[in-house]
Amino acid sequence: MQNAGMHGTGGDAGALAPADLRFVIAASLYTAIALTFLEYFARPGFFSQNFPLATGAHSGLYPHLWWAVWTIGLFLLVPAVLVLAVFRHRLRDYGLTLAIKRQYWWLYLGMFAAVFPLVLYAASRPDFQAVYPFYRGAHQATAGTIVAWEIAYLTQFFALEFFFRGFLVLGLGRVIGRASIWLAMIPYCMIHYHKPPLEAFAAIVAGVVLGEVAYRTRSIAGGVIVHVGVAATMELLALKVLKIL
Repeated sequence: MQNAGMHGTGGDAGALAPADLRFVIAASLYTAIALTFLEYFARPGFFSQNFPLATGAHSGLYPHLWWAVWTIGLFLLVPAVLVLAVFRHRLRDYGLTLAIKRQYWWLYLGMFAAVFPLVLYAASRPDFQAVYPFYRGAHQATAGTIVAWEIAYLTQFFALEFFFRGFLVLGLGRVIGRASIWLAMIPYCMIHYHKPPLEAFAAIVAGVVLGEVAYRTRSIAGGVIVHVGVAATMELLALKVLKIL
């Protein structure tokens, strides 16, 4: 990590070391491919159109699991293979570590406390209620089906944090320094285009803030804690498990 930002100071791609240039090209190309695949082939609607006989099972669970599994694969498993097998780097250098330094706990909990009132406000809006719970059949599903869905749903947030804050922010940060935060924010915002406008605009701020936290702490733990916490709270509110509203 000691050479973060050093190679990009010349303002020309030729100033990058060959290995760094290969990583930038690979990360950029893979990001475009992954997001395009998710948009056209991994959404629940694609499953419903191509596998109609399985769509209605378990209150419509399978189309949503299709999306969650592809998200986990493309945002976590494939990038992890690229890091380990292609670039021969350590996953911990991309923020994937279970060790959370004690001095950062207040930061992570503080971020969640700061966004919690916004979550309550958002959950009261009709446009958010039209989207959440994301698994639309949850109100008719069994408890076991809901648990299976929530495990997959929350796991994909872990995958999302590894991809955007680990693979992109910390990976590209080795080459271009803190500018990677702003570059990673762009595709992160784009994956929210099917959500309510308020959430898509909030993703711009969240992408920068969580990217900065990951860059400073060298860990994706903060993003995972905040993202999973917010998503779980929104789901509980939407399912009327939390009756705060």
